[in-house]
Amino acid sequence: MKFIARYSPEKFQNFSFDAQLKALNKLLSELEQELANPDSRQSLVQQIQALYPLCKKPLPARMEALLCDLPADPFRLLRALSDYQGDKTLKDSQIRLKTGDGNASPDPDDLRRAAQITVIADNLRSVFNVGSLFRIAECLSLGKLILCGITPTPQHPNMAKTALGTCERVAFSYCESSLDAVLELKNAGHKIYALETAEPSQSVYKAEFDLPLALVVGNEALGIDPLVLNHCDEIVYLPVLGWKNSLNVSVAASVALYQIMFGGKNAN
Repeated sequence: MKFIARYSPEKFQNFSFDAQLKALNKLLSELEQELANPDSRQSLVQQIQALYPLCKKPLPARMEALLCDLPADPFRLLRALSDYQGDKTLKDSQIRLKTGDGNASPDPDDLRRAAQITVIADNLRSVFNVGSLFRIAECLSLGKLILCGITPTPQHPNMAKTALGTCERVAFSYCESSLDAVLELKNAGHKIYALETAEPSQSVYKAEFDLPLALVVGNEALGIDPLVLNHCDEIVYLPVLGWKNSLNVSVAASVALYQIMFGGKNAN
């Protein structure tokens, strides 16, 4: 378990009110970072719940609303913390990327397949990852990108730095609920594939992908919400040979989408 800030009730009560607010906000920031670690998450939630009633003055309304009802489920907690933190995002890598150049005459069959592929982003936190999804969607001429829950949209001020002008070239929509997006596409005849390290699953290199389809990719720390996963038709994963069991979400999505598009018999 990584180091977690700890405040005894006695120490916390001796803080000024401003210092108490600062301590609580520090704990909330750590809580968001530790969502995927059940022990750290529980420890932080318990500490916050024990401390905030000791504040010397009434809390700001937004903080009070959050702290009086911290969700136990990590996916609900993710959403609550994101709503509270507002536009706070992970720092983007400052990388100068090659732009321009494209295939002026793509294969019509490839375009036909690509138009039948939708990507559903289930509560992604990083604008860098979302920008990368826009870029891969544009490179492959995919049918649509659906941004769900806390996933940043092109209105985010940092999106242009990562999407590199592709937002205007990709069909996208926003949906509050990832589950609603999945169910709507299923009802429209799409087969839903989840890109996740869960069981039962099969390698993207062995799966047969039926079009039209949607590929669901999940939150960087928590993966795909189990409620969404339960409504997916198949789960696919990228095989790994090293210690880590998964790639960055945008990288993994890119590998899977290229396999879906150009994987021979799998691109039906």
